[in-house]
Amino acid sequence: MPSFELSKLQSVTAPRALSDTDIAAGRPPAGESNRTGVPSGAQGVSIEVSGSLDTQRAPVDNDRVAQIREALKDGSYPLVPTEIADAMIAAQLSLGIGR
Repeated sequence: MPSFELSKLQSVTAPRALSDTDIAAGRPPAGESNRTGVPSGAQGVSIEVSGSLDTQRAPVDNDRVAQIREALKDGSYPLVPTEIADAMIAAQLSLGIGR
């Protein structure tokens, strides 16, 4: 894992949830300005993004997402801490984080 000198890192703000509409429109979270997040020394650097990536979307079952959201709201979704922890550890191992 790379090491970082804390004094050289930019300030980090807590992440805020964006709606699908905000993401599609490229809008920043409510209450935040449209910041680039790019260090001032890196201004003017251009990045080319393939247009074919714009049309590719992950397959999402919107009905299932709505069911899970509703279950979370009413407290009926089964949250098992040991299963969550196991999944987080498995993801960490598969991504090679922390080695």
